[in-house]
Amino acid sequence: MQPTLATFIALILAISGVVFFLIGLRSSSADELTKRVMQYISDAEQPDITTATPVQRTELSGSFRERVLSPAIAKTADLIGRLTPGELSTTLKYQLALAGNPMGLTPRGFYLFRIIFTLLGVIFAFSLLRGSLASGNAPSNASFISEAEPFNLGKFVWSGIALLVLANLPKTWLRRKVRARKMAIVKALPDALDMLSVCAHAGLGFDQSLQRISEHWDTALAKEFGRVVTEIGMGIPRRIALRNIAERLDVTELSSFIAVIIQSDKLGMSITQTLHAQAKQMRIERRFRAQEQARKMPIKMLFPLMLFIFPSMFAVILGPMVPILDQLFDTLLNSAVY
Repeated sequence: MQPTLATFIALILAISGVVFFLIGLRSSSADELTKRVMQYISDAEQPDITTATPVQRTELSGSFRERVLSPAIAKTADLIGRLTPGELSTTLKYQLALAGNPMGLTPRGFYLFRIIFTLLGVIFAFSLLRGSLASGNAPSNASFISEAEPFNLGKFVWSGIALLVLANLPKTWLRRKVRARKMAIVKALPDALDMLSVCAHAGLGFDQSLQRISEHWDTALAKEFGRVVTEIGMGIPRRIALRNIAERLDVTELSSFIAVIIQSDKLGMSITQTLHAQAKQMRIERRFRAQEQARKMPIKMLFPLMLFIFPSMFAVILGPMVPILDQLFDTLLNSAVY
């Protein structure tokens, strides 16, 4: 056994020596140009003592969230995302796109937040139920049974409500983000169409007008216009890029505008006249929406009036009459008795 092992070790050392010898020959047979290039690289890689950054400072650059929290959350979200169905991830990805990808969330990260809030809801519900299910300090089993606190239905209901609210809080937040982004796009669309019409009258093309809006405005619609311009620059046809923005935003007014633009492009109509007509139509629709919201205000104000305004008004108006009415009723009762 020992000679065989020694022979094996000697063979490994011999092969290693041959390999290193060949590598040395290859490096020594390099031409002059290769040596000059390697010398240039080695000189460039040498750090300047006056401007060198300490290794510890380089490793600790960035905030604690960027160095620790974000990688940990990303790894946990990736692990959870592998366990989620593909259809749910696709649907959630579409909803996050409608919301504008708030905080850079991915479907896996959003599922992680849902699990965290669900666990918080379970902990909070358990803390509420613990008071209703606790029995106190009982000296024996018999006293534990006899002196046990009765089951509190109210705490059970409130714990269930707390669990449902905390578990569905991320979904509610995402729906509110989607609704707010759509409303912001609808509000910014008339002004954007006016700007497109002005740019078209000034002689700019449709793509240049979109680029001008994306450069000078800082809105969700302007960012989407900038993405359209980027896609067109990458070689995607204008028709497909416009349909992509309609699918990403899912706004009825914007989808109708894009359909008109695509149809005008197919028929060869003037883009300037089309933009002018669409801008005028959008201004009319904005005025109609404002009138509709104004007509809804009396119904929306009815419940705050009934709950907050009317009781205080009744207290101020009828409050001084309470003593007088009390004396009047006492007098009437006394006169009826006698």
